[in-house]
Amino acid sequence: MSVARAVAAAALLTFALGCNRGASEGVLDPSNELPFGNVDAPVAKSQTGASTSVGGWAMDDREIREVRIYVDGRLAEVSTMNTDRPDVTKVFPQYAHATQVHGFTALVAFERPGAHTILVQAVDSNGATRDIGTVPITSVDK
Repeated sequence: MSVARAVAAAALLTFALGCNRGASEGVLDPSNELPFGNVDAPVAKSQTGASTSVGGWAMDDREIREVRIYVDGRLAEVSTMNTDRPDVTKVFPQYAHATQVHGFTALVAFERPGAHTILVQAVDSNGATRDIGTVPITSVDK
């Protein structure tokens, strides 16, 4: 096996394991849980104008570093936790980390009218990444 193929195989394996590596040590951390969450807006199969607000919540056993929002497979926005969500804190107190800021809201724009797919990923402080929602939506000229 060539070096390039070995590197590609290692990268694929890391991705398949949830990118669950320690931030500084570069080794797998089996104690790190994957993030989890939900996309609350927009509502699936809804119609919107040239842009829409994407919002929801995410939690992790560590901390959420960022939320990535993709439109049609392309990175459109990166957000941090920016919204108080006491409802989520109440349901998952073991992941609260002494804060109620577990929500995110970001504005994404569409390049053209038509059908689009919004994908949201949560990334924890160790880099572990999980898709937390996929929303089909249609943008129309308004």
